[in-house]
Amino acid sequence: MKFIIEDFKPSGGKHCITNALKQLFAYYQHPLSEAMLFGVGSGLAFTYINLAASPMVSGRSKPIEFEQILAERLKINSKYRQPKNYQVCLTKTKKLLQQKQPVLIYTDMPFMNYLGLDPHSHFGGHAVVLFGYDDQQEVFYVSDRDNSDYPIRTPKGDIASDYHLVSYQEMEQARSSSFRPFPANNKYFEFDFSSYEEPQTDMIITAIKDTCESMLRPPAKLLGINGIVKFSQEIVKWKKFDQKKLQTAGVTNYFQISKDGGTGGGIFRKLYGEFLLEADQLIPDRGLTAVGTGFIKLADEWDAVAEELWTLGNTGDAEMLPALSEQLSALASTERHLLEHLEALVTETYETQKS
Repeated sequence: MKFIIEDFKPSGGKHCITNALKQLFAYYQHPLSEAMLFGVGSGLAFTYINLAASPMVSGRSKPIEFEQILAERLKINSKYRQPKNYQVCLTKTKKLLQQKQPVLIYTDMPFMNYLGLDPHSHFGGHAVVLFGYDDQQEVFYVSDRDNSDYPIRTPKGDIASDYHLVSYQEMEQARSSSFRPFPANNKYFEFDFSSYEEPQTDMIITAIKDTCESMLRPPAKLLGINGIVKFSQEIVKWKKFDQKKLQTAGVTNYFQISKDGGTGGGIFRKLYGEFLLEADQLIPDRGLTAVGTGFIKLADEWDAVAEELWTLGNTGDAEMLPALSEQLSALASTERHLLEHLEALVTETYETQKS
């Protein structure tokens, strides 16, 4: 049997999860930008993660948690699924597709061969959308964040396909993978948009306040602004790494920060700045445009760090580390100031609305 959801229109985007969601929102006739989705779901975050192969930073909130918060705020009924058995997962996926419901799934990136990644560079939180299958060819129709008018960079060069045909065997490996970090483990979502509500002022204020709270007053030193400070301190210690690990750390964190890794630029700070510019249309004359512009400028500074990390990945030059530490410390201060100003603006708006 072959089944393709003809009304589904694949499109490219900046970040895997927001792009996957953007396509579903458009399919169900409730279009929102990636920036608005990211902001409403309080996606901005920071974590410094110590892994054996290489330290890794993340600039967004946890997979699954983000999607659930977003759905709750927009009054979308979401069902998070994680079958233990892949055959159950496969059967349910095909059933949903036959009901003309595109399926947002999570995959372990190196098993998606079109990405051309190192087989050991596991990340199981990569979101894509399934919108069809063909039993005769034994392939799924997959929309990732690349598109014919939206090329993305991979280690083996740019890719720009409206969709990818992924074999059943490849998909089983990618979906059932238990490799860390963020093991895929057959995760997927079902969404019901029948009670959907458009983003509103109160929703925007709540989302911004939650982001400011988690960034400015995180529960651990590896998180939020504390995490950026920690990164600035830990990167100097990378001089103890052997050449291979130092280079791996450089390249890994280049992709965690740069738009090439699917952050939208500047470890998601550009995407958050764009959200604030859009939010200013819903909450005008409150200074959100100025803060949004500040975040976009901050993203450029993060991208400059990413370029240095790319050089570190190519050269393994430990002499670069002290300067990188200073840059990161300055970024932490700038970001703290922006978030404190933003929190004050939305708190004032909230108090004004109450009175």
